[in-house]
Amino acid sequence: MKKTLALQAGLAAAILTLWGVPAQALKYAAPEHSLKADPSIPNWNPGPVASEPEEELPIVGADIMDEVVLGWAKIYRKQYPRLSLTLDLRASGAGGPGLVSGKGQLAPVGREMFPAERKAFVDKFGYEPLEIKVATGSVGSLGKTAASVILVDKDNPIDCLSLPQLDAIYSKTRKLGYREVNTWGDVGATGAWAAKPIHLYGLKPVNGIEQYFKAVAMDGGEYKDNIQFMKGKGFKHVFTVVAEEMATHPAGLTYALLANVTPNVKVLNLSTKQGGSCYAPTTENVYQHKYPFSRYVYIYVNKVPGKPLEPKVKEFLKLVLSQEGQQVVAEERVFIPLLPEVVKEELKKLD
Repeated sequence: MKKTLALQAGLAAAILTLWGVPAQALKYAAPEHSLKADPSIPNWNPGPVASEPEEELPIVGADIMDEVVLGWAKIYRKQYPRLSLTLDLRASGAGGPGLVSGKGQLAPVGREMFPAERKAFVDKFGYEPLEIKVATGSVGSLGKTAASVILVDKDNPIDCLSLPQLDAIYSKTRKLGYREVNTWGDVGATGAWAAKPIHLYGLKPVNGIEQYFKAVAMDGGEYKDNIQFMKGKGFKHVFTVVAEEMATHPAGLTYALLANVTPNVKVLNLSTKQGGSCYAPTTENVYQHKYPFSRYVYIYVNKVPGKPLEPKVKEFLKLVLSQEGQQVVAEERVFIPLLPEVVKEELKKLD
């Protein structure tokens, strides 16, 4: 009987090229919190899983999720010792192709699937992959699906922006309904700042951070033409380069991560709706998903509409969405456990 638990660690060269950061910044992150899984999340009640000789459950996907996936795998293997569980965790970008090729039955992905990845799956199977939220992203750790933040000059009088305002700042289409924005006065600045044009920075598409910002702040709209797309320099993260560059453009604005904050910039509070409550990117606000750019990480699976999931796949996902599974997330202390109501909604998708 084959009983292997292989963990293949690697790093996609494309990610290094795009982000310009050392590998350890993507793989390792210092503890950010001491949260525990909410005690109201139900315990795992394992169901029967038939194990034929040499049967495998292959998991292909994100290197940044390796610690939590390995934690889940250890619990799963104790319950089903005759099943061969294999892990190939090299990059988030490996998850979608793994499902399409059949090399993976579970695809942990540290971001939302890119449109091209979804298209490749739909083109082959004729339906969408099943998307399951399995944890909340980090507050500010590079590479750990950190919440995006908005940086402006430290002397900028604006303290909070809404998603509709950000949409009008970055997009031509303004799908969230705010009026046209070109200057800081258009979003409420007064005095000397009112007439200053907003100098925009960003990442050239396609990138996980950029795609997430575009989806949440712009409802997938079309970018303006005056965005200055930046690149990293050596081992310096691209958004750290942007933050430093903003010293030469005090009227600048960029989306970034907390790890990119430099002395010349400040982090804005954000509200989901115009006139709504403003929230800072704190651990509690990200955990509660009150902060608008709080993120999730996912496991994608191939579920044929109208047909049940294979028991071995369903049981792994039930474990992940249990008290035990979410405590694995909590004990990593970077990714954040799910709220009970989110767990309840995700469990419904398994039926």
